[in-house]
Amino acid sequence: MSWTEDPGWESFEGLSLRDLSVDEAYVKVTSYLSIPTWLYTLSEECYKCPFSLWQKIDSNSSQVHKLSTKHGTFWKLLTYGKEIVPLAETSSAICDMEPSLGEFGVYDFVISNAGSGVMCSLVTRKKPVNIYLPLVLWLLVLLAIWFLYGLASTIVTKWFKHKKNQTASASDTQQSSNRQRLKSLDTFRGISIVLMIFVNDGAGGYWFLEHATWNGLQIADVLFPWFMWIMGVCIPISIKSQLKKGVPRFSMFINVVRRACILFLLGLILNSSWGAKLETLRVFGVLQRFGIVYLVVATLSICFTCRSYKTYEESSFMANIQDILVLLPQWIVIIGIVAGHCFLTFYLEVPGCPTGYLGPGGIQDDARYRDCIGGATGYVDRLILGEKHIYQHPTASEVYHSGPFDPEGIVGCLLSVFQVFLGVQAGTTLSFHREWKDRVIRWIAWGTASGAAGTLLCFASKEEGWIPVNKNLWSLSFVLVTTCFAFYLLSACYLLIDVKRWWNGSPFFYPGMNATIMYVGHSIAFQNFPWHWSIGPMNTHFMLLLESMWGTALWVLVAFWLHHIKFFLSL
Repeated sequence: MSWTEDPGWESFEGLSLRDLSVDEAYVKVTSYLSIPTWLYTLSEECYKCPFSLWQKIDSNSSQVHKLSTKHGTFWKLLTYGKEIVPLAETSSAICDMEPSLGEFGVYDFVISNAGSGVMCSLVTRKKPVNIYLPLVLWLLVLLAIWFLYGLASTIVTKWFKHKKNQTASASDTQQSSNRQRLKSLDTFRGISIVLMIFVNDGAGGYWFLEHATWNGLQIADVLFPWFMWIMGVCIPISIKSQLKKGVPRFSMFINVVRRACILFLLGLILNSSWGAKLETLRVFGVLQRFGIVYLVVATLSICFTCRSYKTYEESSFMANIQDILVLLPQWIVIIGIVAGHCFLTFYLEVPGCPTGYLGPGGIQDDARYRDCIGGATGYVDRLILGEKHIYQHPTASEVYHSGPFDPEGIVGCLLSVFQVFLGVQAGTTLSFHREWKDRVIRWIAWGTASGAAGTLLCFASKEEGWIPVNKNLWSLSFVLVTTCFAFYLLSACYLLIDVKRWWNGSPFFYPGMNATIMYVGHSIAFQNFPWHWSIGPMNTHFMLLLESMWGTALWVLVAFWLHHIKFFLSL
């Protein structure tokens, strides 16, 4: 097996392997039957779907086809052809199988007579490559670079610290330490934005590093909610600081509105990168959701945060839960928002769709609800924004053949408010509890509680649960589960960076200090050199990983340079 996915041949039995894309194989279909047949396939990613027609196979024929190996598939061979065949009808299949195909493999699929029946066999003519070896290789390279950088950074830091101790008094050093901000917050934000850039740059073409097709949770799905959650953590810290300085609440509100409008406008600008056709301009997006949610949550904090709070005796019950008590008015509003979202999702009547439908529409359920993608969530966006002004290529379109759907649409903003507010709860804990153990215990408790609640919603009822984890819908279980991981990750970063000081947050700390520049910059330079390039066919995960990591690393270097010149963008 090659660590670079080299198949070993330029061509095999007259078939050019360079013409295959990532996760593709050749399948030679040979029929010795005297009648035509139709071959149907079903992707394992397509839940509750019918079989779809892949190829008509003529009698006594032989044809070579390219086939995707990205996800597992099921095959059914029938004696009649139509666009889709419901699962109930596939019992009449003359043969069926679950082929195991791999990248750059070459296979013979042979259909022949066997007594009174039909025999189907799949023979491997050329073994596929191992697509996971390049991932292991690049991970080892990254770990080696990280280790060498950490070693060099430690040596340089100790040298500068020795020089500083020679020229600065102990009191000055202590005052500097007391003024230092929590690096774990910026590191958390940096982890989110760096991985987000890596995923948006293709993530090497690995399916498990991309977004889930519909229900489910993959690595790419946790990054956007983490980014929003950490924004919530910082809101009470900022509001409290401004109140201490005597900033009027109205001035704070105006600044919040200004920042929200800038974020929304930046999002519209990014949506018009491929042409500003107003009749088809997508209205919502990542930054637009940031702006709307920030406006709502920050306004709540401005209205309900007091300049000072009653002091309770240390270690008393009231002191232990004060970080929750001070947020009770906001919790009431947030619970109302969550209830409103649930009512819309499960009780709004959508024409032609079942009430409470949460599926992707398209061909699912034998295409009975083809135009129902997202149920009420999709319907509200189409009704208010219009179908031409929402995202045209959702993750469900390729597998389920669904129509337009906006994963950053209107209804999802409601539960995004809830997610950011859970970040506010984490930030409020920072303000009311000074001991690191008190903070970490509470964060772990909140993470465990939200994870348990999200899991209950997923698995407590039916095959899909009451509310499946779904990033496209920004479902309640999705919010709770991703928030669980956020609490855990922040706890780990806080312990490693700010408490034990075993890690300084590099290299994620620097992008976290300028996250907005990182996101907007990589979105604008999405196809531009030097961040992006191609050489040759670019048909291996090895090359795609190299290109994705190169572009991501350049943005980390840009962040490091901005930090070096002390340039920090504050909207």
